This record gives sequence, structure tokens and C-alpha cells, in this order.
Amino acid sequence: MKMNSDYDVIVVGGGPGGSTAARYCAKAGLKTLLIEKERLPRYKPCGGCLSAKTVRLFDFDLSPVIENTIYGAKFTYCSKDPFFIESKNPIAFLVMRDRFDQFLIDRASEAGTKILDGEKVTKVEEGADGVKVGLAKGMELRCQVLVGADGSESMVAKSLSLRPQNNDGYGVAVESETPFNSSVSFPKEEFQFVHLDFGRVPNGYGWVFPKKEWLSIGIGGMFRETKKLNPRQYFKSFVKGLSYIPEGKAGKVTGHLLPSFLR
Repeated sequence: MKMNSDYDVIVVGGGPGGSTAARYCAKAGLKTLLIEKERLPRYKPCGGCLSAKTVRLFDFDLSPVIENTIYGAKFTYCSKDPFFIESKNPIAFLVMRDRFDQFLIDRASEAGTKILDGEKVTKVEEGADGVKVGLAKGMELRCQVLVGADGSESMVAKSLSLRPQNNDGYGVAVESETPFNSSVSFPKEEFQFVHLDFGRVPNGYGWVFPKKEWLSIGIGGMFRETKKLNPRQYFKSFVKGLSYIPEGKAGKVTGHLLPSFLR
């Protein structure tokens, strides 16, 4: 007996990948549902840097959520020996992930996607006639096609055994949003540059992305020996090397795991 579907497509995860997939499905005339476990809008720790190529892939204007246009990069090693590269054309655009992600969610909704936020997917079962999606509050939905866009700890990947085997890598990113104020003397001539620092973080780097009202400051790396992992210490060391951030003035620190495929 053929399973009746509630939706043609269910997308799990409301980040840029999930919302874009949902928008294209809805535009194609498919009955589409996007499920996001957090209440929207929601913040995600992320530098929020979009390459110029990425921006060109969108078929609508992103300027309402662009925080800064980047024309170059500053490189340092352990915060020393800076050198700059600069372009006449934009190489990247900076966004705040709460505003950017919500902007994309709204475009998906306008295309016809139904948005279900504050609902956590707890299990996924694939069958010959489609997919069953179980939610934490007991609801069960059915679809013909499931899109898993739910990050490094993907419930979709876990349920369907899609995670890579023998993965001994471990990735983490730690970030703060530090507001511009009278105590933060960020150099004006570097406002349209991203800063990338190497040498402090194993298999990773530190970054400073200047935005309208905030400095997105963070570190990220891929680690094999998790027992030696101390991401907050790497972050503190990186911030200490930034002369324009007074001690104790960095914003609240948050973090998240990164998908890793190290061998």
C-alpha cells in the first residue's frame, strides 16, 4: 500500500543551504516544508563572510542584509608581520547570520515554503514509498524527498547512517560579536579588509570581520587529539594579540562544532 505524503519535500535545517533548497523546491511547484529546531530568527556563531561568487549565485538582491563590502585581506602570523592584499573589485561581503538567515527564510516562505520553527527532528525512516520524519513533540510527517541541511550533528545523517566511517577528526569554532564603542579603537583604514591570523590554532586560523556595529572575532580549527583541545584558550590568545581590543572587552563567546573528514 502506497504511503500518503504530507509534503513532496521536507528540508531539515534553516541555514542558508536549507532555506535555498526549500526556495528552489517551492518555486518548482513542489509542496515544501522547512523544519528548524530553533525559534526564528536565531543567531548562529559564524564569521558571516560571503564570497563574491556566492553572492552572484543568488537571483535576488542581498543588499538589505550586507553589513560591509570587503576589498582585501590582512594576513598575520601569531598577530605579527602583517601584510595586505587589495583588489579594485569586491572580494567578499559580510553579514550577521541572524539577519541573513532570516532574510533567506523569508524568501523561501514567499516562494511557497511552509516554515515550521521551534521543532526538533528526532528520527528519520526511509522506506520504498518515501520518508517518515518524527518530531520531538510526537508529530510524524511524511514526504517523498528529504533534504538534510542540519549541520555537523545532523540527525538526518545519523538516522540514515550517512556519517563518514572512521572519522577521527574534530572541528570547533569559537566566536564573539564585539560591539564598536569608545574603548575599541579599530583602525579605520582596515575597515574594508578581513583579518586572517595563522600560527595560533592547530589546523586552523583566527579571524576578524568588521561589520556596521560589530567586530566578528573568532577562531576555528580541526583537531585530532580532542583531549588537548582548549578552544577558549586559543580564542583568548588571539584576542590578546589584537591591540585595539582592551582586556575583557571582547563580547560573549559562543561556539559550535565543525564537520570534519580528517583521516
